[in-house]
Amino acid sequence: MSIPLLLLDPPREPFWPLAATRPAADLLAGARTFRARWAERHGPLGSLLCDDEVAACGFRSGDPPPVNELPASGAGWRIALATWVPPRGWSFGDEPAEYRCEGEPVAWRLDASRARGLPARTGGPRWSGSLYDASIDLGLPHVEAGGTLCDSAWGTMAANPELVAYDAEDFERGESFSGVDPFVLLGDDLMVGAGVTIGPFVVLDAREGPIVLDRKARIEPHSLLRGPVYVGPESAVLGGEVGHGTSIGARCKVRGEVEQSVFQGYVNKAHDGFVGHSYIGEFVNLGASTVTSDLKNTYGPVRVNGPEGKLDTGLLKVGAFLGDHVKTGIGTRLTCGARIGPASHLFGAGVSPAWLPDFSWDDGAARVRVRLDAFLSTVETAMRRRGAVPTEGERAIWARLQRG
Repeated sequence: MSIPLLLLDPPREPFWPLAATRPAADLLAGARTFRARWAERHGPLGSLLCDDEVAACGFRSGDPPPVNELPASGAGWRIALATWVPPRGWSFGDEPAEYRCEGEPVAWRLDASRARGLPARTGGPRWSGSLYDASIDLGLPHVEAGGTLCDSAWGTMAANPELVAYDAEDFERGESFSGVDPFVLLGDDLMVGAGVTIGPFVVLDAREGPIVLDRKARIEPHSLLRGPVYVGPESAVLGGEVGHGTSIGARCKVRGEVEQSVFQGYVNKAHDGFVGHSYIGEFVNLGASTVTSDLKNTYGPVRVNGPEGKLDTGLLKVGAFLGDHVKTGIGTRLTCGARIGPASHLFGAGVSPAWLPDFSWDDGAARVRVRLDAFLSTVETAMRRRGAVPTEGERAIWARLQRG
């Protein structure tokens, strides 16, 4: 009998603004979302337990999982924190245990009796921290498992180079592709999916890490890709230098200089401009010459602002974090550690605020609330351009965010 796998979504605040519209489990990290990696390595999800506010998200990264439903406990449960990436070859084992990453509880193997008793200890089946705490209180033997725990949007960005390399091992090498000479491959750590096209005068530098080009990815002439880098299905690199730990999700268009950044999917960055050490949400449009600052003048650790106040990232290089459907005007300058809420429009001659609430229209001099009807009209147009449509669940999430 198979043992159900339950993923616990972590608190979403450190993943804001990306997790304002989805569980953190659905964020791209490396070449997979967290939930997709768990499903591929440890079997189908029995349930994703997350906040009700985002349970109805679009799950555009793959087939929707069961959400906030506890499966039968007949054979016990396997439980894991969604944003923990265990070491290659790790398994839950056969005996009840609590697994830890650098001392932090991240996963549990429960027998049937403990699984049956757990819901009564939480007061309900959904993740609000109670199931995590109740699992810790079971007092199971502790086993240090190692791996990588991503506990924030900036932590995910920082871990992305190693996660691209980690996921690259799951891709087959040597798939046929369409290439136009002359292009240059440096090193041999190249994984190519079906239907990939590579234009002339492209340089693929895989000497410092793997390059993964997923199905129907397109690399246009005069592009330089430096591994580790992942280019997702039907995405296009239009020119410039992209890499050093960058992940590009599905159906993106990316041009310019990009370093160690994650594009969740359906992003339009069709113009020049530097984006470094950043995380960009779905259906974001970056105006021409939009640039990020990712290093303080003092060379000190970057602090980020947000709804939960100021937080010290402990990182020297941190760019910007943009929620879904953010639009920037031409020449926008995003300050170091900027966090821009979903559905916001940002333009003007100055440097961006350190954080911008959801549904903000900010021209550098004044800020007003974006109207829901105007936003939805733009969304319909933007999503159609990428072959997508908004779901009713997404509409409900946006309406709640707009109300504040």
